[in-house]
Amino acid sequence: MSEDSPSDGFVIRTRRKAIGWSRRELAHRAGIDPRVVQLIELDEWTDGDAVGRVRAVLMRAESGERDVMLPPPEIPEGATIAGVGGPVGEA
Repeated sequence: MSEDSPSDGFVIRTRRKAIGWSRRELAHRAGIDPRVVQLIELDEWTDGDAVGRVRAVLMRAESGERDVMLPPPEIPEGATIAGVGGPVGEA
């Protein structure tokens, strides 16, 4: 990515806002934790599955599927989101 290119997080945030969704709404539709959406938008989360789910939901919504909802991902028993805490911003 060049210095002039917007970051992936910025692009995702811009696309989310263009649809009119909060981070919480996008997270709900993608089947992920809202804190993860916040971290993706801050370019602090690069897990392929979570980012892929967010991109898929945005793409489907942008193509007219406003009721898009992915099933939650299967999470191994006892798994946690390491290093994620604090309140979720609703920017």
